[in-house]
Amino acid sequence: MEPRPRRLLPISKAAARLGVHPDTLRAWADRGLVAVIRTPTGYRRFEPQEIERVRAEMGLKGNGAAVPDESAG
Repeated sequence: MEPRPRRLLPISKAAARLGVHPDTLRAWADRGLVAVIRTPTGYRRFEPQEIERVRAEMGLKGNGAAVPDESAG
């Protein structure tokens, strides 16, 4: 049985789930605050579980605000 392909979110959808601008999520990923997967062409993709982790950590209800804790990992 073939493993199921991972369902990764593009930055626009991941940012929408967090209620932040894609530039904000991009900056967090570049700072290592959010785990990111790069495609062979360089696009950022996010695991849905990672976005939910960040959302829970920040206490977001989908309307954005705080920066994720840098000590999280």
